[in-house]
Amino acid sequence: MRYALAFISIFFMVACTTTKPTITEFKINIDVDKIESNSLGCKEKTLKISKAFAEPSLMSLKMDYVQGKNKVFTYSKSQWVATPAQSIYKQIFFSLRDSKLFKNVNLNASRSISEYSVEIIIEDFMQYYDEEFNKSFANVKININIINLKDSSVVASKNFSSRVDVKTLNAEGGVEALNLALADVVEQNLNWFVGVCK
Repeated sequence: MRYALAFISIFFMVACTTTKPTITEFKINIDVDKIESNSLGCKEKTLKISKAFAEPSLMSLKMDYVQGKNKVFTYSKSQWVATPAQSIYKQIFFSLRDSKLFKNVNLNASRSISEYSVEIIIEDFMQYYDEEFNKSFANVKININIINLKDSSVVASKNFSSRVDVKTLNAEGGVEALNLALADVVEQNLNWFVGVCK
């Protein structure tokens, strides 16, 4: 009987403990202020967001960082929950859809016919350290092209960038700074769209 009670108590102790995962997953999650615009130039237009173009490292769950000018390393205990390219694509889609500048905004996978398309080219989305690991910043650079799907012409094109200093010199601090930098870029993009749609 004593052995049975000991076994049961050990079983409950093991079953009730939680283990911390060896790899921490991070999500790209931004807050963008809603825009209020009286721009009517795109109200009857439809827009499709094309798949984001990015280098292979941004299409991976691995979380890379740069030391100095050109040494690239990967965090061993941190990774993305979704690839940066996918996440940035969705954030731009959500921001344009919620802006109500267009009659309709669709994802690339949608079978609906649209008049315009947005090309997203992610030029940089990275945490940088100096050589001595004393300072760090997050850098985001994105190019946006608006394409008229009737004749494949470029209606408008613009580069957006933001650099934010990292408060804590680790992966979590880098993610916080990348989220802030991306939010800034997405807001810049929305304000630009307001001007394009006048």
